[in-house]
Amino acid sequence: MTRRWPLLLLLLAACARPRDRDTPAGSSNPTATADGPRAVPVVALRLPGRGGELRAFALPSLGPLPWTLPGRTSAAHGTVGMDVAGRRLLFRDTGDAVVAFDLVAFRERAIAPRGALADLGADGALLTVDHRGAVVESQPWGLRSWPDTLGPGTRAIFAAPNARLLLLRARGGDSLVGLSRDGGAYFSAPVLRGVQTVASRDGDAVAFATETGLVVVEDRDPQNPWFVKLRGSPRAVAFSPSGHRIYVALRTRSELAVVDRFQRSERGTIALPGPAGALRADPWGRAIFVRPAGAEGAEGAEGATWVVSLASERVVGHLATEWDTDLPTVSQTGVILDREGDAVVARDVHSLDSLGAVADGARDYWFLGAWAPAGAAAALRQQARAAAPAPSAAPPAPAKPAAGPKALPPAPAPDTTARLWVQVSASQSEAASRALVAELAAAHKPVQLVPPRAEGDGWRVVLGPFATRDDAEAAGRALGRPFFIVERAVPAPDRP
Repeated sequence: MTRRWPLLLLLLAACARPRDRDTPAGSSNPTATADGPRAVPVVALRLPGRGGELRAFALPSLGPLPWTLPGRTSAAHGTVGMDVAGRRLLFRDTGDAVVAFDLVAFRERAIAPRGALADLGADGALLTVDHRGAVVESQPWGLRSWPDTLGPGTRAIFAAPNARLLLLRARGGDSLVGLSRDGGAYFSAPVLRGVQTVASRDGDAVAFATETGLVVVEDRDPQNPWFVKLRGSPRAVAFSPSGHRIYVALRTRSELAVVDRFQRSERGTIALPGPAGALRADPWGRAIFVRPAGAEGAEGAEGATWVVSLASERVVGHLATEWDTDLPTVSQTGVILDREGDAVVARDVHSLDSLGAVADGARDYWFLGAWAPAGAAAALRQQARAAAPAPSAAPPAPAKPAAGPKALPPAPAPDTTARLWVQVSASQSEAASRALVAELAAAHKPVQLVPPRAEGDGWRVVLGPFATRDDAEAAGRALGRPFFIVERAVPAPDRP
């Protein structure tokens, strides 16, 4: 059931969304091969909780990698995220300041002072707001202060691509504010006080849990929030990585409600062993972690965590793990990393089978991403090129017949030359993927839909093919949204 929520949003300071801007060079995600060996591996990086030398571990085995990583990190007490494209680890030191460790120069840099709010956008930009309301944008090349200072009263921030920021403000009543670096505030709306609030990864929607359902404010149309009434009172909310689904834990029901954001209605439920208290989505869309009600207190509490497969929409097992700012999480290669006692354990996201462990890893902080030191990355790319099969020689032309009608030339073999593609989405929902394809096709983009290749795989929306990496990068940046460049040594997928 869907209806308008007029009491949520009464007045807009300005409702025009700022124009999109080109994503700065280097802000796209790095190359990852979709087929064959990865030129740059997905690894686990271990940042010592007490400070010290960074170490790298292979996935899925969690075996130590023979890389000498110079530099030392400060003691840490929480993570902000990994800027894979910018090659930075972002964390909080023991004084609660925001710090970046540069994986190219192997040195630290202070980003924001103690107590500043910080959020890493999907495009790799880190946005911070200090106690005075000053906004600072952190990129690998340095810091940039935004012209607007908001004053005190910001409670939460949600970074969005293209130099945008959504803020919850608590001065004169709670409000949701949309802010852009170049255009200033482009909307302001009163919102309900004291309810759980979450944003989509792309920062284009914010959901508010009410007593009877879910209110969602869309950044593209903040004048018209929408409401979905649920069969229970929401306790916790999480968006899917693609933003197409919203998962809602209900206080008195042993299930998750699943809301279709684009249909603006509840599409079903996922059965749970008991009521849920907290949710954490796999950043790659394969699973969602569920903490039972009563165990959702402070970070660091250990207990059962249910793992829900989003492909089958059922609980596939449970983990005896504690939650912190970094773990549990899932790599893009389908490896769960979680704390179990004193150890950090790698498990398969589908079967939950153990794949490796670091016996004393629980005391430190962990980051997952595609990365290798410059020398090792170059060697790995060279090895991948050397291991790639050489293109087969063209068959000899058939002998010309002595007589008879002229033969038609043989049909050309399918082109299996590696091509470059821009991947913009990977989702378990075929309908949502086709809707995105239709949107991009309407914008005259060379979009294609790649169906799942194996159980648990998702529907992939790609643009291309492109002849050069520069062409692919330019096409990705023009989208104004996160993307990967992938290389596929297969015939082009059929257009939908």
